[in-house]
Amino acid sequence: MPTTTAGRRNKRLLQGERSRDEILDAASRMMSIRGFDGTSIADIARESGLPNSSIYWHFKSKLGILAAVMERGADRFFASVTTPEPDPGDTPEVYMRRALGAASAAFVDHPEFLRLFVLLLLSSDTPETTEIIERVRAHGRSNLHALITHAFTTIAPEQAEQVADGTVDFALAGFDGAFLALQANPAAAHEHLMEQLASALSSLGREALRV
Repeated sequence: MPTTTAGRRNKRLLQGERSRDEILDAASRMMSIRGFDGTSIADIARESGLPNSSIYWHFKSKLGILAAVMERGADRFFASVTTPEPDPGDTPEVYMRRALGAASAAFVDHPEFLRLFVLLLLSSDTPETTEIIERVRAHGRSNLHALITHAFTTIAPEQAEQVADGTVDFALAGFDGAFLALQANPAAAHEHLMEQLASALSSLGREALRV
């Protein structure tokens, strides 16, 4: 049976999507090790097995690749970091232990994305890369803010958002520190680090409610 025009078009689209994913996979691996500046288009071409022309056709520039790598990585990372509803009888600490414990699994599932993000955070020196970092950072901060708000609705629903306003940056710093600690010592237990962060956030929040 002859291939239809639509069939050929769909095949080309699928091939194009596979090529795009292969480029992003290769770029993510290389950049998470060498950083953005230390990775060239030629490096990505060798790693992906695709020609430079294919890379430029999909992404136009190395900065375009970085933006796509970070966008895809952020989508996958944050899709695995959910904010569950509190169970009846939850205290803020119990809720945050459960929610942060589940979120910490993302450290294990998405190490390349997080390593690249940290490298960019430390080395970014252009408006374009800074914008990418700020966008991902804002998403992470928003998720943690929602998590803390949910935790304190269990004991102070009218003040929960205010507690989150005052503790979210500490939570973000703790999340960053836990990831870096795991990079320095892969044998460390990420669940234990998140339990400690949950306890600290619960104490800070309760103290704020007493002020």
